[in-house]
Amino acid sequence: MAASAKELFKNADTAVYTVKRSGKNAVMMYSVDNYHHDPQPSYKSGYSEHANTIFALTAAVDSKDHYTAQHSQNVAYYASELAKAAGMDSNLVEIVKEASMLHDIGKISVREDILNKPGKLTPDEYDVMKSHVENAVNIIRYLPSLDYVIPTVLSHHERYDGTGYPRQLAGEAIPIMGRILAIADAYDAITSARSYKDAFSTVDAVNILKAESGKQFDPHLVEIFVDLVESNRLEVKSQRPGTIVPPDEGV
Repeated sequence: MAASAKELFKNADTAVYTVKRSGKNAVMMYSVDNYHHDPQPSYKSGYSEHANTIFALTAAVDSKDHYTAQHSQNVAYYASELAKAAGMDSNLVEIVKEASMLHDIGKISVREDILNKPGKLTPDEYDVMKSHVENAVNIIRYLPSLDYVIPTVLSHHERYDGTGYPRQLAGEAIPIMGRILAIADAYDAITSARSYKDAFSTVDAVNILKAESGKQFDPHLVEIFVDLVESNRLEVKSQRPGTIVPPDEGV
């Protein structure tokens, strides 16, 4: 069913992730139905099993970077709404939501002076900051029932034009949930005040997303997300540094 090695690999990944979400211990052949329709109802989320651990890690990162916890919760909302609007099934929506809560936990290994620097990072500092992606994946590997979020977390800083990191993937070679998370992550960062910038308006944020369509972001997904914003179907989340929602109140 694959026209290229890249598509074959992508199809195999899809089949593997479907089995993992259904409790593992099975064999599955890829089909379009695996991707576009709800898998069997035996789907088991690993998030609740590790909710307290994730909460503790998020709190630890938040003690260094006071934007991370609230940012992750905001991104989880934006990403899940985009996934729904893009036609993703309910299980994939949950996966992108869970990946959003975990995507920045690798910042626990990044120095505070870099996380909170008010000015532009030096090339060396930027290399350290970029390491948070693979650090997050290394942490998630210790939570094996959550390993299905790894492709999304690993790819959320890839760029559609192939100049992102850590693997310089381009276009549809980037997992679609990573492309969704990239837009949600950027939108919350743009509309939030940080140590190095003021918050932008939603109008400015939309203009930035449009300008980066086909460059940093998937153009089709940008179009869907912009429509959500401009039709007022998306609530703009405020950034309240230091606010962490406990596990039973979050995703």
